[in-house]
Amino acid sequence: MFGTNGSAGIAVTDPTKQEEIYRALETLKKDELGWKKSVESFIGPHKPPPEEQFLLLQVIEDFLNKRYHSSNSQDVAIIRNFLLHYTKTSRSSPEDQPVFLTNKMAHIFSLVFAADFPERWSTFFNDLFFNDNITDRKVAFFYLKVLLAVDVEVVNRDIQRTKLESDRNIKIKDAMREICINEIAKSWLSIANSLSGDDVIQCLILENIASYVDWIELDLVANDYVMTYIISKFQNSATSEAATSAVCGLLEKGMPAEKKVGLALTIMAVLRNSGLLTVNDNNDEDEVTRVGSLVNTLGLVLLDVQNK
Repeated sequence: MFGTNGSAGIAVTDPTKQEEIYRALETLKKDELGWKKSVESFIGPHKPPPEEQFLLLQVIEDFLNKRYHSSNSQDVAIIRNFLLHYTKTSRSSPEDQPVFLTNKMAHIFSLVFAADFPERWSTFFNDLFFNDNITDRKVAFFYLKVLLAVDVEVVNRDIQRTKLESDRNIKIKDAMREICINEIAKSWLSIANSLSGDDVIQCLILENIASYVDWIELDLVANDYVMTYIISKFQNSATSEAATSAVCGLLEKGMPAEKKVGLALTIMAVLRNSGLLTVNDNNDEDEVTRVGSLVNTLGLVLLDVQNK
């Protein structure tokens, strides 16, 4: 669909073809049927190379951002089947996809989720992930990536939103609390236990906890099972930074001052008993930084609740 003789991979990396690729991409975006052509090419029998898949996803992303909200039921079904097809084929693929393609696809999933949940697709996570083997490495990896993309699309407070988007996001979070957040929280530990030796997966789980703890029920994270899991990840240099982010996220969670004091003191005791609030001459720079981050967050939290 792009480049010369369908060789999008060559064209994308060839400086002499950049202008040609850009024109083809913009033409496809403006074409009312461009997104459908992109879906058909993406799921067709002759799968294009990763570079071309990325371009096709840009066309689909443009449609989702600009026109999908007013789509008819047939177009909604096409997008839904596209996501279902991807989850089915990606887990059975013998090769892992490039990270840039996985991240872009996770963003596509988050856009569909934000547009369709809960009215048009209340069973989003059940249909795409929970009805599958969630502890399969490929399924778990992409699922955790999608959750992080959903957080950016719906929750992330560093992104400026219109009032319409803010109202939409509040509705989505309320629906998630009611429909699926308990299952999501349970899935983190299920995946963690099943793939305990995979540091990449463990970091993604900790990143999920750090991202979601701000707005989900406290008991879903501040319990013996999750806290024991997080504390155990401080012992591994590959996961200690992500574990620190998870603990800091929990400490910074909004709640009444008296409840925050109790939580902070409990976490402080757990960290101290585990030897995670002390440094010595044998600690490297990363360890000192980790301890400093924990002590700093604890201090700021306690100062904040004292002022309140």
